[in-house]
Amino acid sequence: MPIQIARFVVKEKFNQTADVVTLRLVPLDPFNMDFKPGQFVNLYVQREGEPLLARPYSIASSPTNKDYLELTIKIIEGGRFTPRVASLKIGDVVKIGGPFGKFFFLDEEKMKDVVLIGGGCGITPFISIIRYVSEKGLDVNITYFYSARTMDSILYRNELESIAKKNKNIKIIFTCTREGSSSWNGERGRINLDMIKKYVDIRDDKKYYMLCGPPEMIKSLVEQLKSAGINEEKIIHESWSA
Repeated sequence: MPIQIARFVVKEKFNQTADVVTLRLVPLDPFNMDFKPGQFVNLYVQREGEPLLARPYSIASSPTNKDYLELTIKIIEGGRFTPRVASLKIGDVVKIGGPFGKFFFLDEEKMKDVVLIGGGCGITPFISIIRYVSEKGLDVNITYFYSARTMDSILYRNELESIAKKNKNIKIIFTCTREGSSSWNGERGRINLDMIKKYVDIRDDKKYYMLCGPPEMIKSLVEQLKSAGINEEKIIHESWSA
């Protein structure tokens, strides 16, 4: 697919948490919305009197949604770019370039059993994949391990729980690393091999593992999976940092 750059208008903007913003962007110029779930775009934002800046963000919406692109972005206090995102208003115009990236659901016929692993804003390619599989009614099993600091910082929690209730082939495992409340009934601590083995038969060589998150987390998990005998070709990973 050729790379496109087009103007988009901010149709909706809302906070997922105190420092995570979701934008829903509608194209003003022709833009082919047939991206792959998990791909990313460049978001261009310019403020008056300041240079044009761009940053890459995974698309959170499903390719089945032709009405808007959804981006979910963590606002970094003191950063150069995300304060511009925080100041955007409904009706403001930005530019989108893309789509880019090979970190996506590669082969719907081959990848029938997928383990997704990530945390924080690393959810964005995965919520796109989960929405896509659910909306298309694909015969694909998904087990998604999502790590957050606290239960209040879990992004898309209600939607993920709703999708899992409606789809027996989609399982969501939340874990919190800093949750002190006794009302939390999910897993606690960082995602590791023991936690994965609790829910996944890693002896099944038909499974694919897709990981997205901070570099240290991804490096550690890839090493654990490889040490458990999982073929490196079945481990697809991408890391990011603020």
